[in-house]
Amino acid sequence: MAIVSAFSISGLKLWYWSNDHEPPHFHAKRRGEWEVKVHFLMDASDMVEIVRGSPASKVLKEIIELSEQYRPELLKQWQSLRESEQAE
Repeated sequence: MAIVSAFSISGLKLWYWSNDHEPPHFHAKRRGEWEVKVHFLMDASDMVEIVRGSPASKVLKEIIELSEQYRPELLKQWQSLRESEQAE
């Protein structure tokens, strides 16, 4: 597991699984409440996949806005994790 380094949101855990599948995404959760996958290369309307629970729309909006703003950095970290996994 690798923590998202491009940005953080207070009260949320943001991470990648190093051996995760395509398309590029990270996970976000508020412990004990909800979890989502964020497909950061997709359009805002399709970016968030609910895994469990029901996040507030305000939080989802913040996740989407920051994901769009930091898209190049998110992709760079995703690719770096994939490359290190393949090298092992």
